[in-house]
Amino acid sequence: MTVEPFKILLADDDATVRLLMQAALEKAGFGVTLACNGEEAIRLFEASPTDMVMLDVEMPYMNGHEVCSYLRAKIGNELPIIMVTGMDDVQSIDRAFEAGATDFIAKPINWNLINYRILYLKRAYLNLLALQIANARSKAIFSAIPDTMFILNNDGKIVDMCSHSDNTPWLITGPENNLNQSLPADIVNLYLDAAGRARRYGTVELFEYPLKLDDDKTRYYENRIVVIDPQETLCLVRDITERKDSENKIFHLAYFDNLTGLPNRQSFMERLEGEIKRANYTDSKLAVLFLDLDGFKSINDTMGHNTGDVILQSTADRLQSSTRPSDFISRSNADNSEVKLARLGGDEFTVVIPNLPRAEDALILAHRIREAMRRPFQLESRDVVLTASIGIALYPDDGKDAETLLKHADTAMYHAKNEGRDNCQFYNIDLTLHAEKRMHLENDLRNALQQNEFHLVYQPQLDVATGSIQSVEALIRWQHPQQGLISPLDFIPLAEENGLIISIGAWVLRTACSEAAQWHKNGQCLQVAVNLSPLQIKNPELVDTVLNILAETGFPPNKLVLEITEGALMEHNANTLTRLHTLRDHGIEIALDDFGTGYSSMNYLKRLPINNIKVDQSFIRGLLNDKDSLAIVKAIISLSKNLGFSVTAEGIETLNQAQILKYFGCETLQGFFFSEPIAMKEIFSLADKQWIIQAVKPNGIDHENC
Repeated sequence: MTVEPFKILLADDDATVRLLMQAALEKAGFGVTLACNGEEAIRLFEASPTDMVMLDVEMPYMNGHEVCSYLRAKIGNELPIIMVTGMDDVQSIDRAFEAGATDFIAKPINWNLINYRILYLKRAYLNLLALQIANARSKAIFSAIPDTMFILNNDGKIVDMCSHSDNTPWLITGPENNLNQSLPADIVNLYLDAAGRARRYGTVELFEYPLKLDDDKTRYYENRIVVIDPQETLCLVRDITERKDSENKIFHLAYFDNLTGLPNRQSFMERLEGEIKRANYTDSKLAVLFLDLDGFKSINDTMGHNTGDVILQSTADRLQSSTRPSDFISRSNADNSEVKLARLGGDEFTVVIPNLPRAEDALILAHRIREAMRRPFQLESRDVVLTASIGIALYPDDGKDAETLLKHADTAMYHAKNEGRDNCQFYNIDLTLHAEKRMHLENDLRNALQQNEFHLVYQPQLDVATGSIQSVEALIRWQHPQQGLISPLDFIPLAEENGLIISIGAWVLRTACSEAAQWHKNGQCLQVAVNLSPLQIKNPELVDTVLNILAETGFPPNKLVLEITEGALMEHNANTLTRLHTLRDHGIEIALDDFGTGYSSMNYLKRLPINNIKVDQSFIRGLLNDKDSLAIVKAIISLSKNLGFSVTAEGIETLNQAQILKYFGCETLQGFFFSEPIAMKEIFSLADKQWIIQAVKPNGIDHENC
């Protein structure tokens, strides 16, 4: 393939110069066209344009400046035009550049070097053409890219911008515009951090972010950051909202049920596995409920699948409205429980309850769901009544992986159907019975106050110095209408768990003060002790409650003792201490119950507002045959007296126990040896009774009378 030579138009009125220049240029491989004046040069160029023009400044008809100006106006600035002028003709050189000349050659011409000068100008011209082509290609590429592009300097200022879409209306440019004028600070930091990484590591940085626009719609953007030079980076911004929407649709199809909008089986299993890992890490429990609609198949068979779909959608709605954590989870756990629902397929639904403190909470929720399902489903033609059977499996008791838990919850659900449908069953049958018993007991407990099912009994306390009963401890009893007398060990923990202890405790205090005030009117001025729950101690209204009750009943504050367990007092905070100090400032005594079972730090207790220490009965039982118990009781009494506390021993069952405790210096004794807890009216029968207790050393010698 023949390559056309680089063509040069040479115009000079000096024939010798034309010939010498032609010889030198042709020797260097250029094609040369000769013109003897300016007009001929223009005519020849228009007839056959060349790649370069060389013009003598001084020519007849049109000089070099005029020809140069004409050509520039005709074809633009790219054509290299060389002016040939005298070496000292500075004025002509300045005028040549003003006319648009690319370069100049001074006369006399060095013929040995002229070809190199022209080759250099040729190379510059070809580079310019290549650059123009490259720029044209880049412009075409940029025009085809649907991205917004802007150049960002190190100060976060937008230097230049190019946009081919309307998807970045937030991006504005201007002489003083910084990126933080267009975007929130956190997104600006994304850009600057990415630019820093790209500059440090020479990488292309990619990141995404959502942006809420002025129309309150959120759009998503993908960004690429490329370094241009040490001061500037190129930022390409692409709107990927449609892609995100498509991804979300695909995700929803993969993980959610189209009919109900609930998570599907795959989503449920992944969530359950995550909750199991969390429960294992936090050493907590969780429950899986497996629900199946009783008789749903007959709905599809008799009323059609469209009706069945409506019922399934309504079932999902009822599940969502029935599973608010605050409605069934105990107070201590409500803030940390996010119930998770799913439809496994057909009429099968599942529920996960994380952070489960009690098995009864799962049963409470199951019964709530059953009640919701019993409501008639209102259809266009008729109302349909369905029930639900629910199985419950607990982690880790019934399984330690998702598949096992789901299988066992399914098994429990079939057991519920076998029990007559419209039923809830745990995978562990014994747990079902226990949980149902506690749940029914808790429900009955809520009504016990209104139904006047509580009453008080009083256990007398012997004053060792006088040998007579000077005080009593008030104890609550629950006479259940069906189950009979229920032990406080069964219902007090329930009352504390569900918060009923606040109202029950206030009833105990009011009743004890009212009945004790009647004794006082009849001449029996006994001191009465009332137990406080840890929840009552933490209640900000405790002081007002106690003082109001004393005012209502007319019972003297100095005859009231409030008993607090050691563990509750050791968990005090500044507010708790303030309440106890306020109560004591009003003349109310504070007793520390069950002492010896908790921290038992006398150095710590001396800073607390207590008057009396009650030695736990577990030490009293071992007083006669356990040297450790004997040593502990002796130490407690000795240290208490040294710190100014009075001491009460509870759980006295034998005379020998009472004698040893008197020897150690215990002031008050309480237990079945003196009297079991008795009703209010029976207290008067003990008014005149005397007990003579001799102080006896543990070895049985050195008797002394009281």
